[in-house]
Amino acid sequence: MDYSFIAYVFLAIVIVLGGVYTLHSRQRPYSAVMCLILFILVLVFFGLRWFNGTNAKSTYTGTWPPLINMCPDYLVYFKHNGDTCIDISGVNRSGGTLKAWASEDTPQNPPADPAKYFRFVYKSGADVKQLCQAAINAGLTWEGITNGESCTYSYSGAGAATAAAVGAGACPN
Repeated sequence: MDYSFIAYVFLAIVIVLGGVYTLHSRQRPYSAVMCLILFILVLVFFGLRWFNGTNAKSTYTGTWPPLINMCPDYLVYFKHNGDTCIDISGVNRSGGTLKAWASEDTPQNPPADPAKYFRFVYKSGADVKQLCQAAINAGLTWEGITNGESCTYSYSGAGAATAAAVGAGACPN
């Protein structure tokens, strides 16, 4: 039972009746009716906004995640010999295999180093485990892939030290 919703309804009734009663007792019936309508509209609006059925059960029956991001978190899509993602902000600091683009690297003059591209192929649900392992090896996080919902954490390779530190409750630098 949501006690905050019950308190909201009780407070709304007190405010509406108090405002209408005050205006009606001052011989302003049209203002009382307008106040009643306005209060109801405003209180219903905020009631729906604040109490939107957060305790209701989900009726979603589709596959999860409903949308997989095109690239891992903070990477940018770049079409280079197929679908790839690039790290232009230097977000990969976990010792993974993906290297950040240097300031002289541009889309017109892309680097030849294959370690600067994260390749991905996603055609079916079976590819999610491969994407997960590739993202972990590259030292990346990917909402919907590496967050524990779509794959199991089987760290090996470059991200193992960071994964062990996170698993032990320590925050990586």
